[in-house]
Amino acid sequence: MKLYYSPYFNGSQELWEHPLHQEIVYIRPQRVLEYTKKLHEGHTYWDCPAWRSYWNNSFIIFNQLDLEFEWDKKLCKITKKSFKDPKTDYIKIQEIKSDGMIFELTQQLLVWLPNKEKNIWAELCPFPRMFHKTGLEYLSSEFPVSRWHKPMKPQYKAHASKVTLKRGDPLYTIRFKGGKNNQYNLQPWKDMDPPKWLKTKFTQHNNMGRWVTGGAWNLFRRDT
Repeated sequence: MKLYYSPYFNGSQELWEHPLHQEIVYIRPQRVLEYTKKLHEGHTYWDCPAWRSYWNNSFIIFNQLDLEFEWDKKLCKITKKSFKDPKTDYIKIQEIKSDGMIFELTQQLLVWLPNKEKNIWAELCPFPRMFHKTGLEYLSSEFPVSRWHKPMKPQYKAHASKVTLKRGDPLYTIRFKGGKNNQYNLQPWKDMDPPKWLKTKFTQHNNMGRWVTGGAWNLFRRDT
């Protein structure tokens, strides 16, 4: 099953045509099995069909630029950062408490199906080694990508007081499920912008929560 994607920048300006989205610059998603082959090949589970099926349908989304910041757990604010203002061009802070900072990166992704399908879901999961390396807990989620046109976001709870992300680091994984043959091919869209009809749907679906409480989830979770 073929799926397309377009990178989306959700900073102080909402952009599809961000400089980092150029073909020669953008680090494309990659199958987890391809990226981690050297780590797993030769272990007892490598040839397990159940294990391989899970990870073969999972794709890594990569960080596109270097980021580093420190935050104070007592003051509940960022005290040092490597990036310029406005900081909303890099991170969007949702909540800061002594037990963690909730934030999302502005590097986002829109994924869609070229053909009408039903009950195709996207599960957004942490990359297995990320928490140990960065102290970032990825906030997992899932939704019916065959019906709900919403951005896929790198969203975290920071436990470490210093966060460092390098360009090329895995941010999270997307796992697809629900297809008849359980085989998925994630490809870049031919243009930098997604189709016009999809941009309209994206804007409508992305802003529905402002107008109807719980509206998007209640409407779209039943993929009929």
